[in-house]
Amino acid sequence: MVSVVHHECRPASLKSVSQARKLVADTLRQRGVSDHLSNKIQLCLSEAGANLVNHTSPQPTFILVELKCTDSGWELHLSDDGQSWNPTLVNRVQTLDTFEEKVGGRGLALIHSLTDDMAYKVREMFDTNTLSLTWHIEKKISKPSILIVDDDICQRRLYSAYLSESYQVIEAESGEMALEMLLKQDVDLVISDIRMPGMDGLSLKRALHQQTNTLLTPFIFLTYADNPETRESALGLGIDDYMVKPVSKSSLMQSVKRVLNRSDQIYRQLTDRVNKRITDALTPSLPRKAHGWEMAVVSRNTGIGGGDLVLHRDTDKHLMLNMVDVMGHDVAAKFFSYAFGGYLRGLMYHIDDQDDPCATLLSRLSDSALEDGLLSQVILTCCSVAMSNGGRIDIASAGHPAPFLISPTGTKEVSVGGILPGVLYGASYDTVSITLHHSERLALYTDGLFESAEDDEARKILENKVIKALYNTLSLPSNEAAEEVMRVFDDIGEQNKDDTTLVLLQRADNQ
Repeated sequence: MVSVVHHECRPASLKSVSQARKLVADTLRQRGVSDHLSNKIQLCLSEAGANLVNHTSPQPTFILVELKCTDSGWELHLSDDGQSWNPTLVNRVQTLDTFEEKVGGRGLALIHSLTDDMAYKVREMFDTNTLSLTWHIEKKISKPSILIVDDDICQRRLYSAYLSESYQVIEAESGEMALEMLLKQDVDLVISDIRMPGMDGLSLKRALHQQTNTLLTPFIFLTYADNPETRESALGLGIDDYMVKPVSKSSLMQSVKRVLNRSDQIYRQLTDRVNKRITDALTPSLPRKAHGWEMAVVSRNTGIGGGDLVLHRDTDKHLMLNMVDVMGHDVAAKFFSYAFGGYLRGLMYHIDDQDDPCATLLSRLSDSALEDGLLSQVILTCCSVAMSNGGRIDIASAGHPAPFLISPTGTKEVSVGGILPGVLYGASYDTVSITLHHSERLALYTDGLFESAEDDEARKILENKVIKALYNTLSLPSNEAAEEVMRVFDDIGEQNKDDTTLVLLQRADNQ
């Protein structure tokens, strides 16, 4: 076990916790930890630290943050001298809905959902409370894997000796054995002899063409029988190289390196294309006008796509809009946004007969997020809005930031909230109804609009400037107002911190 961060937040404040989070983030990045895991650790640090600062009495005078790297994963230890607040107790977990509302839809639910193990030591006398959070990491072999197929054991052992220092080598003595192995496990490259008893190398390659998961596996043929017919048959199967025995170590190593590099290039090209298509599909967009309403949407992402999603559906009764924020801003957030987007679209088409569509949608979304093995791996927030004739707006929220009502008299939050989706089975949500007047506007947003700042002080400056911009642009057309608000955000916020989406809603007959 190696301690990589040992930082004391003194005094215990949101600013000092933010500084500790930045230190942890920098350390994890330097050690090559994935954004997905790093986001989890940072969120747990922030939520636990905020709870200690804002919701304990007496408050701690300090918070000691320790991050440790172990053989099996990562550990985060938070020690303090304030009130004990054991988050591992069963009764605390059962009251997450109340606690969530108290801390804006996060807190304990996030910590429980984002960690693999949790322990808490209550302070005794002059000792400290210690919250210990653990994330397990499966050990993975970093070397590319190569399957060598040859009926001659001496040849297999020779090639294995050539390659084993740089690669993980697996051996098969026949085409049949190789096919069985390849159907059970993935390898990065197959090196096969052509002439073998039973299933020869050509037959093995043809068999792999029939399987989706082995169709593109890189393949090198080795053979003593070099003649035009054999070479033509081999090259016609789309192999990556054809080498004539005997093969030297240097030539085999060069061929393997070239083939694997080429395979990586093709994979990256395909991945980039898929990422672009998904990113384009996730880019928030709304019609300019629909169902008597005028809408404007602007967004910023971290450069890789993101976890913000905006969906709408126009029905006979109302125009429904749903804003989703998947925690994190890496490739995983983008993937889960895409997955949730598909499910959410389906839900939106099956609640037309519901008297309270927003609350019903969030309840069903929450149960799905809890039950589905894939979707349960992510934390998200959602705000559901139904806009009807006459300026009526129904709003329900699942851990999402409260919307802003902007009027000539000022800007204020709409008091609406609810538990995060996927935390409790059968979660229910309350719907708030308001009537938007001709001179008013409603702003929906994801938390990146205010949290894309360096520390707590910068966050307050960003929030004040953005709220002021929302009010000052009320007289502008909604699309121009949205762009101006985001210009203010761009000048002050840090776009690489989090994905950000802003939606402005107003009655279409405002002008």
